[in-house]
Amino acid sequence: MQLYPPEPSVELQRKLLRGEHLTLLGPRGSGKSTLLARMYSQLVVAGIPCAYSRATTCLDDITRALERAYPGVEAADITRRVARARLWAAADQRAGVLLLDHFSSVSNAMVFLLKRLHGKVAGVLTAVDVEEQRDRSQIRRPSRYGAMSIRMPLTPTRQLRRLLYTLIGGFGLPPLAPNLEQNLLKAARGRPGWIVKCAELACESRYWCEHGLLVSALCVDTEAAVRYQALDFIRPARALRDYPIDSGQSLTEDGSEVSGLITPKQAGV
Repeated sequence: MQLYPPEPSVELQRKLLRGEHLTLLGPRGSGKSTLLARMYSQLVVAGIPCAYSRATTCLDDITRALERAYPGVEAADITRRVARARLWAAADQRAGVLLLDHFSSVSNAMVFLLKRLHGKVAGVLTAVDVEEQRDRSQIRRPSRYGAMSIRMPLTPTRQLRRLLYTLIGGFGLPPLAPNLEQNLLKAARGRPGWIVKCAELACESRYWCEHGLLVSALCVDTEAAVRYQALDFIRPARALRDYPIDSGQSLTEDGSEVSGLITPKQAGV
């Protein structure tokens, strides 16, 4: 049974295949990146032009995503402006989907390009980390580029508990006392990614003493690790821009079969 995170909904797929733009808001570790990666795999299997960008902080990130979605377009040895025009024309002929993770620093040029892609040109799903209200204000109104905001659903405590049990057993860790388990689930705040990182760190001996697990230290370090992991994607260095989803597989080559994707005809495209 799949626990982390929920599968992309049929309605969400329909909206993107119709060319709608959506912004997925949620805290770090809530499963947004994994959800986008799953949707990318589904689109690849269905043969729909698509691309997944693990970090989207400038106009060129969106241009590179379009290049991966439409590899047949000649975009080398020309200006980026001309390349974007060619890519837009290709998307206008055959609608595709862009999945833009860690979306931030929205410039006017990015807004202009996204507006051009709106409609039946390309569906766009952006994922934005929102921990507090001040984080939400920093995304500068998704409606500027024609996107409707949706919230990433938090995972119920019962499912988080099952995920924690599975990871603890898989890592060969001793069972947790009920009070320690409750403290971890409370600190997770509905975020399955937090639980995953917490279980990984719990494998290190420094979080254990003769009395058992040092929950307070583990929770603090897990929170820091989840936040730093998200920041790693939006640092200025771009030497490794196109990260693989799975070991040994590039983003444009990943074709793991995932069922349940509706067809463009069903979506009314």
